[in-house]
Amino acid sequence: MEEERTTKRLADIDWSVLSGPRVSRRTMMRLAAATGAIPLASWLAACGGDDDDDDDDDDDGGTTDPTEADSGGSDDATAIDEPEDDEPTATSGQEISGTAAEATPTSDTEANQGGTLTMGFGTVTQILTLDPAQVTQGIVAGELIANIFSSLVQFDENLGVVSDLAEDWTVSEDGLEYTFNLRDGLTHHNGDTLTAEDFVYTYERTTNEEFASPHANKLNLVTDITAVDDLTLSLTLSAPFAPFLAVACSRGPGRALTPISRRAIEEMGDEDFGLSPVGCGPFKVVEGSREVGQGLELEPFEEWYGGRPLLDRIVIQIIPEPSSQTSALEAGDVDMLNIVDETGVELIQSNGDLVLVQAPGTSWSGLTMNFTRPPWDDVRARMAVSKAIDREDYVERTFFGLATPGHSAIAPAFGWVYHADDPENPQAYDLDEAKRLAEEVGLDGTTAVLMALSDNSRAQEVIRNAMTEIGVEVEIQPLQSAALNERWQAGDFDFHINGSVVDADPDDGHANFFYSDGPWNVYGYNNPEADELMNKTRETNDLDERRQAWLDLEKVLQTDVAYAFLSHSIDFTAFHQDVKGYRNIPEMRYMETVWLDR
Repeated sequence: MEEERTTKRLADIDWSVLSGPRVSRRTMMRLAAATGAIPLASWLAACGGDDDDDDDDDDDGGTTDPTEADSGGSDDATAIDEPEDDEPTATSGQEISGTAAEATPTSDTEANQGGTLTMGFGTVTQILTLDPAQVTQGIVAGELIANIFSSLVQFDENLGVVSDLAEDWTVSEDGLEYTFNLRDGLTHHNGDTLTAEDFVYTYERTTNEEFASPHANKLNLVTDITAVDDLTLSLTLSAPFAPFLAVACSRGPGRALTPISRRAIEEMGDEDFGLSPVGCGPFKVVEGSREVGQGLELEPFEEWYGGRPLLDRIVIQIIPEPSSQTSALEAGDVDMLNIVDETGVELIQSNGDLVLVQAPGTSWSGLTMNFTRPPWDDVRARMAVSKAIDREDYVERTFFGLATPGHSAIAPAFGWVYHADDPENPQAYDLDEAKRLAEEVGLDGTTAVLMALSDNSRAQEVIRNAMTEIGVEVEIQPLQSAALNERWQAGDFDFHINGSVVDADPDDGHANFFYSDGPWNVYGYNNPEADELMNKTRETNDLDERRQAWLDLEKVLQTDVAYAFLSHSIDFTAFHQDVKGYRNIPEMRYMETVWLDR
């Protein structure tokens, strides 16, 4: 009987419920429960409260782009407790006591306009580009790109999809045709009118093989894109793809279709555009303000469709070192931290002048071993490494317990498929078995270079200590971000800790890393079965089939030790009490509503 009800439910799906100008969290969850394709709204489904992405940054416990998620989760997507659309929903990834944050925006009539907000930007990597189609750093996408560029849709505090540049949109009943009605009077930062043709140009640019955008795969199902007129954009897909709005069309994570000015590219070229882009969002880059390794400044875009943002300026100040970040906030040198390292959580909690805000994340981190270099081309060697790592100990020592041990690349927030306990996980900690495998493959005396950013230490030290148990000597090689990125892209490393952040669907955290031709598959993983299963997760609309495909893929990746999966983290941010109007949207920082009570 249950099988009959499921079949009927799938047969009766009307994809037009994805039409806008607002798709609530409840609607998205209901659709996802029927199709198995939960978009970004699933963050809260599993937490009691891509893109993107696919981002390669060292994980030292939160200093860089962190992977974030709560320890909640449900194995049964049809059993999700759905709150009313207007019901407040908890977004804490973990119960944290301390100063309470009122993160809802205050109405414009009560807000002050003006002032400069200085944001301490916690990343140990350089901001390599601000071109949405080329960005590979999750926090840059969610916290900078999202302010410089608007997109077709964006997210509300409850993680429902709401209108952005598209005033509304319609989706056909079969889920294959999307029609977006753009707002009238849209402009790029250079003054050019923004029309539907800009999205056609953006699609062609993103999917151009020579341009090699890492986000082109999000548009693989698009078979036709047409500017019907200046304000009407039509797209046709080859198959229904439930997360399409979230992973390809959204402000921040879904940057594959973030509109680009053709004239700006023709005048500036791709490289200069990435340094000082011409966007269409609420803020624009102050000319000449960007300094490599230092930061940049943003000023309000007077012609933004939503009206002039409240702040006069945002100064982005890069502060790589976690203790320096916290000190700068306490001293008032910065007004806000985009990310709070776990080392600063307790200190900020105890300071009554500061507000600590947290939200669940969607991401993962792991240890990659280079398949092209012996002995790491032998699955027994990789499995020995993985089974020698106690994830509970790793989380405690690296994140001070403020994270979730990881056993796969499926984040806990995706509750319809994530399972907290995996008794059949072949990578589970088992030191005796790790030693047996290490002896079998002859690892004793092996040296492995662990490539790391120069200011990273905690995660690398834990891995190095664990490897001594199986006779592997780990040499930690500190590198500056540019050198590390170059080595990473070239596949020139033994070990590296990285992962995916700002994901809108499990697809975001898998496709770029585990497809045999994925842009971040620089370590040589190639398994046709994994490719086939990832294709299946994209192509099927059947809940049971999609969930089973993800679980089957999870087991393949675990067994192959595509990565030694390590952890999922939590999204922490903090600011002074006089910073008002912050919207608590996980892993994103929409700043147009923020104002200063001074």
